[in-house]
Amino acid sequence: MYFILCIGGRRIFMANSEMILRLLTDLKIEQQALREQLEKMQAALTILEEKLAVTKQRAYSGRPTSFRDWRASTQKNS
Repeated sequence: MYFILCIGGRRIFMANSEMILRLLTDLKIEQQALREQLEKMQAALTILEEKLAVTKQRAYSGRPTSFRDWRASTQKNS
């Protein structure tokens, strides 16, 4: 049994085994690209989580986190 694969308007005849090998190769390439994309997303998420943790620590410290907050707190204390 043969498959007919159309690439760029050309017809390519392939045997079952050739077609399966080609599809497996394409899937492996796509899987690697997706894995790399996932790793980048996980790294970005880790960075965001660390920034959020730092922001929360500042908020819980009782100290003003912005100039506006600092000014408001000093005026209340005066």
